[in-house]
Amino acid sequence: MKYLPLVWAGLWRKPMRTVFTLLSIMVAFILFGILSGIDAGFARVLETSRQDRLFTDPRFGTWMPISYTDQIAKVPGVAVVAPRWALFGYYQDIKNRMGVIGTDERFFAARPELAIPKEQLENWRRTRTGVVVGAFTAKKYGWKVGDNFPVQSNTAKSDGSRAWTFEIVAIMDDTDRPGQEGRILANYTYLDEERVTAKGLTDRFIVRIADPKAATQTSRAIDALFTNSTAPTRTTSEKSARESGVQWLGDINFFTKAVLGAVSFMLLFLTGNTMMQSVRERVPEFAVLKTLGYSDTRVLILVFAEAILLSTFAALAGLGIAKLVIPMVQTSIPGAGIVQMPWVAMLTGFALALLVAFVSGLIPALRAKRLNIVDALAGR
Repeated sequence: MKYLPLVWAGLWRKPMRTVFTLLSIMVAFILFGILSGIDAGFARVLETSRQDRLFTDPRFGTWMPISYTDQIAKVPGVAVVAPRWALFGYYQDIKNRMGVIGTDERFFAARPELAIPKEQLENWRRTRTGVVVGAFTAKKYGWKVGDNFPVQSNTAKSDGSRAWTFEIVAIMDDTDRPGQEGRILANYTYLDEERVTAKGLTDRFIVRIADPKAATQTSRAIDALFTNSTAPTRTTSEKSARESGVQWLGDINFFTKAVLGAVSFMLLFLTGNTMMQSVRERVPEFAVLKTLGYSDTRVLILVFAEAILLSTFAALAGLGIAKLVIPMVQTSIPGAGIVQMPWVAMLTGFALALLVAFVSGLIPALRAKRLNIVDALAGR
């Protein structure tokens, strides 16, 4: 620690160069933190996906009859079948796009990660226009139990209007993603009775099965029931569906690693160039230090310490900003909960900063170590 003032003074010998280098490294590690967060978020999504939850969707886009519910329930291994139909519209402003899912209490059995007080669930059953609102959506609009809100939709009601009014009877949250639940659940019976067209139809069945290992077999059995019907189905597990979605986006892991590799390469040249210039400008100063009794090894350590301080200080600042920004984004943008910033990413970033510091400071440090006092003071 007694050499810290000396290292600090050397680092700030050229203030503007040091500031710009620090800012560049900081921005690079902010990018590192965000990309690591996205990568960790996708990994978390796949980790929490369930193999024992199946989605039965229309194979060719034709909505399915609600009567499929009982037929699917009879397939061996099926524990719960929850029908659903989505009403789309907007709240107050067309920018506030909103979807209301028509379903029943079986939805919670199919999605046990959704937490709701039993008395509120019972109240939802009894309230025809009642809805259960996700914690994120309730916080976004300042809603609470007992509030009413309208949804303007293209789906016409039996009275000719297109304004659907709902009463909030419960607030739910997702135990896997606390504070990020954004769905709105309404009574399927109410939506089905009030809509003018598509009565008795659903757009998806959510199926829970007893044995996750039998997901493929059960999916085929369900689809086989409706192969020759007017509305054939396509069933897949939640885990497979999400894996396919991630693969459709591309190899996220490869993409993040490629970008991070490019960032690391840029940091290496940036920090290395700064250290080379700094050592080149201070050759006489290092010669004086050796004249005063500083050993070659101690001079080597001073240069390395300067590179480490430059790199790690900026890296910690950048990672800290990313760590602070990600929770703010999660609370303001729906669906942004996928971005995570685990502490392992912080540690990885710090380790990368140390590696960059070591590699970029190696040549300048060796040059300072091998410096000949006479030649340095003579300007040769």
